[in-house]
Amino acid sequence: MSNILKIICEYSGNLCELQVPLKKISPATGAAEPGGSSNSSCIGSGREIVNVRNSDVFLGDYHFLIYVDVRLFKFRSYRRFDAKDIKNLMLFYNNKQHVLFLQLPCLPANEEEERRDNRKIRSNDKKSFNSIERPLDLGKLKRITDLCRIQLNDDNQDFVKLEAKFDYGFASKFHGKIRNFECDLKNISRIMEPSKASPLQRSIDRNIHEMRDFSREQYKLNFVELQIPDGHDNPALFNINFKDTTLTSDEESLLHNLTCKPEMMKMPKDFDQVEVDCGLISILLAICYDIRSTTNEANCESGWTRSILTPTLYYFEPFYRLRDVVISFYRRSLIYPLYRNYEFSRHCVEDCIQALQMHSEWLVKQLLITHELFNVGERAVFNYYYLDDYIRYITNMTVCPATHLQTLAYNLKNVLLDIFKKHLGLGLTDLESELLRELITDIHIASSNSEDESEDQEDGEGEADDAGTESCESEFCNSNESSDTEENSVIEKQMNELKL
Repeated sequence: MSNILKIICEYSGNLCELQVPLKKISPATGAAEPGGSSNSSCIGSGREIVNVRNSDVFLGDYHFLIYVDVRLFKFRSYRRFDAKDIKNLMLFYNNKQHVLFLQLPCLPANEEEERRDNRKIRSNDKKSFNSIERPLDLGKLKRITDLCRIQLNDDNQDFVKLEAKFDYGFASKFHGKIRNFECDLKNISRIMEPSKASPLQRSIDRNIHEMRDFSREQYKLNFVELQIPDGHDNPALFNINFKDTTLTSDEESLLHNLTCKPEMMKMPKDFDQVEVDCGLISILLAICYDIRSTTNEANCESGWTRSILTPTLYYFEPFYRLRDVVISFYRRSLIYPLYRNYEFSRHCVEDCIQALQMHSEWLVKQLLITHELFNVGERAVFNYYYLDDYIRYITNMTVCPATHLQTLAYNLKNVLLDIFKKHLGLGLTDLESELLRELITDIHIASSNSEDESEDQEDGEGEADDAGTESCESEFCNSNESSDTEENSVIEKQMNELKL
């Protein structure tokens, strides 16, 4: 979705006054409002906002985020917000202009710092503004939704609380309470009631859980070489057989049941294809990881692997950028499964690209296999809200022809070339440098120990030589003493003879 919507910001004393335009302006009819801030962005569904009251609000030291119905708005301030001073936050919605107005308190600015930052802001130099070190840390955001009240028009109506009625599932077509399945949702998902949690909240929860669960030691072990169990082949050397597209009788029956009626193949009205495609890629990346890690021998862990590596399933989280999908896959593949190696995960992304380029029948088969894996365990809920519709989507040549999949492969390849370890937010570069220092230290210690052992051995040989020399000298002395005694005896005998 084009980031046409820009938040307008003005600072007045210790207040930051924001105007959030909620109605998308068509490029053919106009541009963003004048004065739109370059340090704001809009991400989300291409659908229009219907329920403004359906919102979720978060505040950081320098960041303001609000998810309104189907769209996320982000704003970065050069003044620090005073989150502690917020007791109530009043939102005013002008339904004629489709603009949301609000004021946020700021801390008094350091004069020198304010002058410097003001110069950067007024220069309209985006690179200069971005040089201000204020990165967004989702884990440090404070949810202030419960402190907010909104007035929905200009008729002086009462302020009302915000509400939570967010969509979820395939193409965000599901609403309300999640269907009751014969399973404990706590065992298979981190989101118990997706309608009560905004997509922003789901993303924040995922980020917090990943940072908590990341194991530095496990990553170090797999960085040097994959920790392959005894008797298993090296999965990094495995080549996927993309020509294996023959369906079993059970798979054929399932495919028929899911696609036999024309009404089943209809896509939701005004669906966002970017969101649908991002969800498809999220699922396929997890499938490719499972196939490579098991060398295409699905096991009892395959259902778990394919779900936990897919935030679209595990958190009911929608995505709107392929870059975010790939980064989330990289992070989760380095945190949860058996092989936590960056290059191994990269191989999985390359497998997905190859599958999208020319193997649509293989993709259908793998989605059917995943559907069966989820049905066997407790994950049938994912089939109902995602897999059923994704199987219909990928077999619908009208909305998802082979050329569309090839375009996805091209876009995914470009994204892969532009993602590096530093983008994952796990500190991998520093961690690898730390590991290399540890290895170098171990090598020096081993080398030093080896030299000490060699010196000890040489000292032992020297002591043995000295002992041998002393022994020889002792024998020589004893021999000399014996010779002297014999010589003295002869001399005494001769002296006695002379006396006679």
